[in-house]
Amino acid sequence: MKPFDKKNPFKAPEGYFEEFDKKLFEKLSSEGSVIPKKEGFKLPDGYFDSLSDKLQHKLKEEQQGKVIPLKSYKKYYYAVAAVAAILVVALTLNLNKTNEIGFDDLAQSDIEYYFDQNELDLTSYELAEVVPVNELEITDMFDSNFSEENVLEYLNENTDYFDELNLEDNE
Repeated sequence: MKPFDKKNPFKAPEGYFEEFDKKLFEKLSSEGSVIPKKEGFKLPDGYFDSLSDKLQHKLKEEQQGKVIPLKSYKKYYYAVAAVAAILVVALTLNLNKTNEIGFDDLAQSDIEYYFDQNELDLTSYELAEVVPVNELEITDMFDSNFSEENVLEYLNENTDYFDELNLEDNE
């Protein structure tokens, strides 16, 4: 932006404003004046007397515009906030819940696979401590039907020396 120049570039001729008002009044009073002597617009007689009555009549005739109620959306905001709060609480409770896995959740095949893959080196006394003997009945062991083929197959797979079993007929 250019700095403001303190000198005024506009100049009026000397003596221009001297007796300016006298010259203006002389021009206005002369007959060739630019300003007309008569007014260009006329109002009918008594126009403003009946104006208020006409306005009242027109205002009554105008139809009332359709009123659109502005609903308060606060109740919708409250409903959305309540749903969000319920979801947050439900998710928080579900995430904090720990699912403990017990032996009931394991399949029998999974337990057997674990014992097959891991050498536990438990003695018969240690196994007796773990197995609840009070709940076992002797009749449970006699009721199970073992086929001879299954027993021999088991012994072949799990015994190193088949001759050590001493399977002689003692009749």
